[in-house]
Amino acid sequence: MTQDLSKNQYTKAADELVLAVRHYREAASHSGLGEHVQAAHHAHLARGHFLNAQAVAHDAARWHADEVSETVMAEHPLNGDAVAGV
Repeated sequence: MTQDLSKNQYTKAADELVLAVRHYREAASHSGLGEHVQAAHHAHLARGHFLNAQAVAHDAARWHADEVSETVMAEHPLNGDAVAGV
């Protein structure tokens, strides 16, 4: 089982979150100076990077469910049924 895809996805998500934090900090700085247009611009960019991180995490979760789930279940079986009848 290869983890290269998820490693890259997790790294990309982390990178996007770092960019989001930088833009949110810049938005706060502009807001503190009363520069609300610039603050809003950076906040909007930050939200975009946050959404990018979520999208990458979503893709990683789907990949795990589609490609890795059976292997993980074999290595780490669940105790009991999570949902009755499953």
